[in-house]
Amino acid sequence: MNLEQRATKGVMWSGISQFLRQGFQFVIIAILAHLLSPEDFGIVGMALIFTGLAVAVNELGFGAAIIQRKKLDESHLSTSFWASLGMGIIIFITAVIVSPFVAGFFKKDIVASVLIVCSLAFLIGPFSLIHRSLLFKKLDFKKLAVVEIGATLISGISAVIMAFVGFGVWSLAWRGVIAALVTAVLIWIVSKWRPSMQFSLKSFKELFKFGGNVVGANFVNYFQANVDYMIVGRILGAPLLGLYTLAYRLITFPLDKISTVVTRVTFPTFSSIQDDNLRLRRGYLKTISYISLVTFPALAGLFIVAPEFVRIVFGEKWMPAVLPLQILCIVGMLKSIGTTVGSIQYAKGRPDIALKWDTFKLISIGICVFFGARYGIVGVAYAIAILTVVTFPIIQLITNSLINLSFREYLSSLYPATLGSGAMLLVLAVYCALLRTILYQNDAMVLISSIFLGITVYFAALKMAKIKELDEVIQIAAGIFKPYFQSIKGKVVLGMKNARNCGRSRYTK
Repeated sequence: MNLEQRATKGVMWSGISQFLRQGFQFVIIAILAHLLSPEDFGIVGMALIFTGLAVAVNELGFGAAIIQRKKLDESHLSTSFWASLGMGIIIFITAVIVSPFVAGFFKKDIVASVLIVCSLAFLIGPFSLIHRSLLFKKLDFKKLAVVEIGATLISGISAVIMAFVGFGVWSLAWRGVIAALVTAVLIWIVSKWRPSMQFSLKSFKELFKFGGNVVGANFVNYFQANVDYMIVGRILGAPLLGLYTLAYRLITFPLDKISTVVTRVTFPTFSSIQDDNLRLRRGYLKTISYISLVTFPALAGLFIVAPEFVRIVFGEKWMPAVLPLQILCIVGMLKSIGTTVGSIQYAKGRPDIALKWDTFKLISIGICVFFGARYGIVGVAYAIAILTVVTFPIIQLITNSLINLSFREYLSSLYPATLGSGAMLLVLAVYCALLRTILYQNDAMVLISSIFLGITVYFAALKMAKIKELDEVIQIAAGIFKPYFQSIKGKVVLGMKNARNCGRSRYTK
């Protein structure tokens, strides 16, 4: 099986995993939103700000270094395992020590205990890190899918049961710990690699030469991705942080569901052809084109139907999140395609670019959000949206230069999704305005009919414009899933034949 076939198969299994996980997580969040309060989500969000920082440095960048490195031996792997485990222990102890200060920062005593519980995951996470990296490197996403889906199911069901019987905020805190534990157990079952007692300082230095920049980029990226949560939590409090968190999660849902599926495959794939700019350009343009074909219409549609969607799925108490959600939809669109720049930067051995850029973004976001918070979570949403629109072209131009890609070619790859989404947006805006007047308070009818109309208009616009990328996506999907449907069909037919033969045999006897 050649590289392209392995990558295609990797996208399929990664897609299956992400689709099922994100779909299940969406259902879990919706259920928990009805069982818990915005303040419960805000409290856990405060604790996760620290744990997210710890995640950024926990693995010391060894996961990315293992994937990117061409020559790898047992010394590199075992050294990475023990170094990551040691770092996990250090981070957990640090979390226990700083928990009172984190609680004091947000003026919520319960945050200290929640932080300690959430940090238990750092003692468990290192037991799956190297195994996951090896599966990524081999593009063995089938095994990863089994692990990820299993962990999501078990942790999600556990959280709902705990919330239902009255554990409140603790159901959210323990969910992450359970997910880490299940992941570690399952990945040791599906992966054959086991760490030895080796620890080589030479191997450590070789991996950390690349991984150090990754850690730095992750560390700064964490702050620039969470500084808005810090400021909202500190200035506006837990309830408003819970509302803002929901809005931001919803606009990043297509990002997590689609972009992550593709980028987790593109990094190891691009790394294997890092010296061939022509193939990198072709692969990169196809990647952002296919991502935008899914994420752009999803977020454009969400922008229009946000009021009905939030009221039906999450309940009336979450309605203040609607306007911030609509404002942040443009952020979701740009982030869905912007997240791919990391695959190019890392594949070309330039994680330093990500580090420098994230440092700049951290300062910019901090300033903008601080002033935006004066106008509540709506002001924060506007601040994030404006900054994203202004800075997005800059990092894209820098990344394009690494593979000699012109910005005109880049924009051309986004034309199909922009055309279809624009047509859908215009039609839905008029349709929903009329329907809301006629069917006042009939949210279900507005939401369901708008979804079907939006999908119809989107595909009709692409077909009328004869967009070839649409046919390519359909052909790829058909090529990926057809063999598996045929395999299932064959097994069903064989099972029916065996059943008939068995029945005949019994009848004969």
